[in-house]
Amino acid sequence: MTTRITWILGNWKQNHLAADAAECAQGIASGLEAALANPVAGCPEVRVGVAPTYLALAATAPFARPAKDAWLLAQDVAAQESGAFTGEVGVAMLKEAGVDAAIVGHSERRAHFGDTNALVARKLANALAHGLTAVLCVGESLESRDKGEHESTVITQLSESLAQVDSNAIDARLVIAYEPVWAIGTGRTASPEQARDMHRAIRSHLGQTYGDAGRGRSILYGGSVKPGNAAELLAAGDIDGFLIGGASLKADSFLAIAAAAAQTARPSA
Repeated sequence: MTTRITWILGNWKQNHLAADAAECAQGIASGLEAALANPVAGCPEVRVGVAPTYLALAATAPFARPAKDAWLLAQDVAAQESGAFTGEVGVAMLKEAGVDAAIVGHSERRAHFGDTNALVARKLANALAHGLTAVLCVGESLESRDKGEHESTVITQLSESLAQVDSNAIDARLVIAYEPVWAIGTGRTASPEQARDMHRAIRSHLGQTYGDAGRGRSILYGGSVKPGNAAELLAAGDIDGFLIGGASLKADSFLAIAAAAAQTARPSA
C-alpha cells in the first residue's frame, strides 16, 4: 500500500465573501475529525485544505493554520517576491497571511489570464524556493484528448512548468494536480481508468526525470469531483486525492469527499 499523502483540497475560485468563507471553513474544521475518524486499514494520511480568494484569507485563517485543522492555500502566487508588479501577491505576503501552500498553473489561469508554461515555471520555482508547498496543475483540452494528444500535452506542461525548479525541491512540498480541462465545471468527469492512466503517465515521467523523489509525489485529480464519485476514482489506483471546485463550497459535500478518502483502500503503486 502506498505511503503517499492523500490531499483533499478545495479551490473556492471567485466565490465566498469573507463571512461565507469563514462559515464554510468553520464547518469544515468542526466536522473534520469525525470525517477522518477510523480510516480504513492501510489508508495513507489524509490532509485537507481550502483556497479562498485573497480577500477571504484572513477570514478563513482562524479555522486553518492555528490548529492545523486544515491547510490554508492561495489560488495563485506571484512569479517575483516583491517590487513594481501591480496586482501581484508575493510568497512572503502569503506566508504572513497564514498561507501554507499555493495553487500554481490552474487551467483557468492558463486559459483566461495568460499563464504560459514559462510563467508557471517561474511562479512554481519562487513558491518552492521560499518555503511554500505548491500544487502544480496540468491538464488537456477536449481537442487534445480527441486527437490522442492528451498524454503528450500534459507531459509537456509538466516538464516545462518544472524547468526552473531545483531538483532538490522535488520533495513533499511539490504536489501535482491533473485536471482535464473538459471535466472542470462541466459535470463531466474522466472515467476512473482515464484518470488513473494519466496519473501513471505523470508518475512515470517524474520517476524517469527525478528518480524516487519524483515517483513519490502525490498526484491529485481535479474535474467535477463529488461525494458520489470520489471513492470510485480513488479505488482505481494512483490517485492521491482531489483538487475540488464546486463541491468544496459547502462544508457537508467537502467533508463527505474527505470521509470517502479515509474509507477507501488504495491499490499498491
